[in-house]
Amino acid sequence: MRPARRLPIYFRSPMRRFEGAARVAVLCAVAIGVVPAVEKADEPLRPRGRYNNSVHRFFPDLDSRLNAVRYGRWRAVEIAWNVGINPTLDREFSAFLLKLLADPPRFPPEPVFVAPRFAREAPTVFHALRWGQVLEQQVSDVLAAPDATPQLTAERLDRVVNLYRLERWALTDPAAEAPPSEALALAPRSARILLSGTRLFARAMEALALSDFGQQRWKVRDTIEEFDSSLSREKPLEESTHRVSAPTFVERYPAAAAHLDRVTRFRLEVYGALVGGGATPEARRERDERLTRVARRYGLPGGGIGGR
Repeated sequence: MRPARRLPIYFRSPMRRFEGAARVAVLCAVAIGVVPAVEKADEPLRPRGRYNNSVHRFFPDLDSRLNAVRYGRWRAVEIAWNVGINPTLDREFSAFLLKLLADPPRFPPEPVFVAPRFAREAPTVFHALRWGQVLEQQVSDVLAAPDATPQLTAERLDRVVNLYRLERWALTDPAAEAPPSEALALAPRSARILLSGTRLFARAMEALALSDFGQQRWKVRDTIEEFDSSLSREKPLEESTHRVSAPTFVERYPAAAAHLDRVTRFRLEVYGALVGGGATPEARRERDERLTRVARRYGLPGGGIGGR
């Protein structure tokens, strides 16, 4: 039997020719600024693990609410970076958050598209917040893994935390805690909802840490119901920490809890630094200086914020 003759290259799959053209088009779009370029060295890549996306797979109702909180955080940072924080924006943004939570997204946001200007003009803080989100997601996925055992969970979380510590954008513990952010008083409605969302992360981790895979479903369901009914209630700032809202999780996995609470404190200080926004050159200068001081407090490089 004669061997099959290879077709000339111009007769081969048109899809392959299209893929090549698509790559060229994307590269051109990045080059002219239509599509924002993301540095590969700064792209958060989670280590491989069977536990990845466990919350999304096994607890979709919880995951969608967490996604809404993530989206709200990035929108809040982008708005504050541009125009600051004030009571009028608080009313509008809190209404947006409640509407988002009523129909929460199934997948987490792409921060570079939700907060594009902040990502471009304050890359140091942007990457630190993004890596904090990745750490938060990994820890909850480890706890929600169907094959989790106390020993296996501890080993996985040690690996996750150790890899986070090696990252360029990992936060270090500041010498002293800052006073409560001015943003909490200027935007009480939005702050209450976002802090309730942060508390949801902590309470979910507590529910996942307290039980085995067979019991987690009921504990997570109760956690979601409590969150949905508490959005209109004031809660102390301390309840958004794992130290207060997830004591068992803190006792069993202290290193992971400490890093997550540090990210929460950092995020609050970032909001405080952005209160004045950047509507005028003088406001931008003061905003950039405040945010630079926050970055340095947590061991991040202070350069590059606002083009400085």
